[in-house]
Amino acid sequence: MTKKEHRARMDAIHEENRRIVALGKCPDCGSRLRRNNALTGWWQCGRFGLDRFREPEYRGQPDCTFQCFTE
Repeated sequence: MTKKEHRARMDAIHEENRRIVALGKCPDCGSRLRRNNALTGWWQCGRFGLDRFREPEYRGQPDCTFQCFTE
């Protein structure tokens, strides 16, 4: 894959991820998305990660591993 092809592929992925983030819902489970400020453009499902780090509304619910980058 050339550098130009790689850039086009990544641009398409990021554009799709921005569309998902604009909707504000996880495409896998429908929960609200939240931004992870550890890295620029990192978004995760509200049900991602350990229970104690989730919003109260998602504690005790099944895990969802959806995450994406918009940049």
